[in-house]
Amino acid sequence: MRQALKPCTLTCLTILLCACGGGGSNPAAPSSNNFDVQTGMAKMVTNGLSTNVSLSGTVVVNGVSTAFTGSGTFTRPPAVGATFDGTAALSQTTTVAGTITTNVQTAPYSTSVTDYYASSDSAFLGEVSSSEYDVAQAPILFPTMVVGSGTLGTLSRYTDSTMSVSLGTAQVSYVVMAPVDPGSPMGIAVTTKIYDTQNTLLETDVTNYTMTSSNIISLSGASAQNQSGTLTVTAD
Repeated sequence: MRQALKPCTLTCLTILLCACGGGGSNPAAPSSNNFDVQTGMAKMVTNGLSTNVSLSGTVVVNGVSTAFTGSGTFTRPPAVGATFDGTAALSQTTTVAGTITTNVQTAPYSTSVTDYYASSDSAFLGEVSSSEYDVAQAPILFPTMVVGSGTLGTLSRYTDSTMSVSLGTAQVSYVVMAPVDPGSPMGIAVTTKIYDTQNTLLETDVTNYTMTSSNIISLSGASAQNQSGTLTVTAD
């Protein structure tokens, strides 16, 4: 399972879809507070983010879909200096680790991905996992003044840092959920749709956040869905 499913955080990014968070509010541009998502994301890169999580989903083994549950931690420590695609950057590794249980066994679960950001403004530059190397076609910045939804950018997917073998693309978008009342946080869902070289959709990942009017971001949850199964991560 740890090979079959990965929560993508985008970035960021990543990750990952909306059964996990955002509350019952409607997608709309908040009108009572000046929410600055770009600043909020930059703070998250600088300060990191961590929480205990519940895990659930399904995995297909030998053609049979098996449900699982579990618990663990979502960890995104403060970014550190690094190099990405030949230039200075900030790197931030997101890890989901814990234990999952099916009807027949209990096993450890762990998955991680490293995101890279521009040192100057925390624009998203790309993402690296054990199996691929993704580069933003143009640096991705969240808007300062949010609207109901929008496209953030596209990643080119490769097998490794040589970028000699293409795997396809990943398209990143967002939706914001207006606060229930003027004092409540705003919800943000970041969606990544992963395509192969034939533009066939392979996986949909969504990461759900909330953000206060002070631009402090917290994780609500995340999800991933592909042909191998589903994974839902819910902040406790």
